[in-house]
Amino acid sequence: MGNILIDKIRISGFRGLDDFEMSLTPITVLTGTNNTGKTTILKALQLSLGSRSFLSIDDLYISKEKNATEIIIDIRFVSINNEGNILNDFSEEWEEVFTSDNIRFIEDFSCVPFRTIISYNSLKSSFDIEQKILVDWYPSEGEKWQNIIAKNSRIDFSKTPFFYIEAQRDVVDDMKLKTSYLGKMLSDVAKAYNKKDLEELEKLISTLNQQAVEKSDILSTIQDSLEGINSAMDKNGTGVTISPFTKKIRDLNKGVSIHYGDSDNSFTMDYHGMGTRSWSSLLTFKAFIKHNAELAQKENEPFFPIIAIEEPESHLHPNAQKKLYRQMYEMPGQKIISTHSPYVASSASIENLRGLYKDLNNVSCGIINLNEMDDDDKRKLRQKVINTRGEILFSKAIVLFEGETEEQALPIMAEKYFGCPASELGINFIGVGGAGNYFPFLQFAQSFNIPWYIFSDGEDDPVSKMIAAVKKIRKELFTTIENEKNVFIIDHKEDFEKYIIRLDYLNDIKSYLKQIELTKCVNEQHRESKAKGIDFFCTNNYVLSESKKNKTKWALIYAHAIYNSSKPIPLLVSNLFDKIKIDLHYDK
Repeated sequence: MGNILIDKIRISGFRGLDDFEMSLTPITVLTGTNNTGKTTILKALQLSLGSRSFLSIDDLYISKEKNATEIIIDIRFVSINNEGNILNDFSEEWEEVFTSDNIRFIEDFSCVPFRTIISYNSLKSSFDIEQKILVDWYPSEGEKWQNIIAKNSRIDFSKTPFFYIEAQRDVVDDMKLKTSYLGKMLSDVAKAYNKKDLEELEKLISTLNQQAVEKSDILSTIQDSLEGINSAMDKNGTGVTISPFTKKIRDLNKGVSIHYGDSDNSFTMDYHGMGTRSWSSLLTFKAFIKHNAELAQKENEPFFPIIAIEEPESHLHPNAQKKLYRQMYEMPGQKIISTHSPYVASSASIENLRGLYKDLNNVSCGIINLNEMDDDDKRKLRQKVINTRGEILFSKAIVLFEGETEEQALPIMAEKYFGCPASELGINFIGVGGAGNYFPFLQFAQSFNIPWYIFSDGEDDPVSKMIAAVKKIRKELFTTIENEKNVFIIDHKEDFEKYIIRLDYLNDIKSYLKQIELTKCVNEQHRESKAKGIDFFCTNNYVLSESKKNKTKWALIYAHAIYNSSKPIPLLVSNLFDKIKIDLHYDK
């Protein structure tokens, strides 16, 4: 049976997305800050392939420049091999499903470019839905993709069913609802038995019920009392029986419960936390999909589910999130996952990550082009960035620097400048671990369209290595480092510690040290002695020497001293924050 894939999706006029395009893989992981469109992409797939019951007029795109009157969603099906490479033609089974009328030959391979148009009908106060086949995937020169000619058509999506797994999932609710994936499976339990097995099982259940009643004084007493119904109803041959266990296999689903724990101490799901319940809900869905795939295989029928999963990490600890990713990966079909978890994202292959970034008006989709990277670059990107600094996947801006002092000090100075913690603004401060390690971080930020900034020591060797990384990432756009307006280099060939000392924050450092140290003193005499010692020993040379020995401790001293100072933060640091403020439009 041949494999297929939705390899492209385009969205126009839906929620916060307009003129948006993204490529997809067999399992695609969507990352980015809140309100960048991750859920909107999942919902767009649902509009095209699944239920539209959630749709309202508020889902139409609105901006200062445009109020959309219709939603356009394009998806493109292609045929792929086991390695994920696009094949020239669909297999016979899928060609029969899609039909020759809907298959187009574009870019030297067959595809099904499918369009959904949803427009609001104000007279009916409802939406009109059209689904068509595009004559081409690419617009003519000078035209917009929304204007590509499309012809009326119908596609049987029963072989490519769409499933939406919401963030608020609970296996306890699943067990109660016949319409849930678990409920549907449990309703079909009886159908799995042949007639002979069904009769034998129901005989065993009958015997079990009889023994349970006979050996229980309470149940026996209740049953004897209920027999009074016979005389009152005057129904000859009618009896009342109590069935502690389900009487018929067809009702088995009504009494099913799921327990979790060891053999001696297990509890039903009602008594477990939302992490276990959410995870169990996803795993029962996995069982549902696997069951349907096996049925399709037995019938030799094509089956390719398209599964949208919203925030699979809900309520789960990091190790469970990583394990869950592997379990989702193993599901049949195509998976599109939105996440806020660096642990889920780091579990994915680099080529499966999509970074959504929203500037003032537009949403863009970032993808790392592995064809531009050698094996060493890929290794560094995985090890130094995604595996260890996964939080930058969800950044609005990234500030890069070499060492520990800046990593401790810059966020505190940023809080003084912006009036709130930088993390609240989506600004991440990342130490790259030496001047020779900038490139994988720059490669990541550039690929995911995240604004990046460098705050560099001024010595010759670090500057030289930093410039090489910037030149490598900027390619032909690079002229001189002075023209890179997002790179800030400490002058006089100094490092960060010397720079702070030169700016004469010594009295502020002394004041901060006294504030900390004097509270530890046992009496007034001790406090006076300690204060004099700080004034005497705390010279520029002493501070510089100590800060070289213990960078982490003294970085915090520098930062808090400057934070508490009446003086402004260092000019170069202020210039850095000014640039970020302008670029991210925090000045508006």
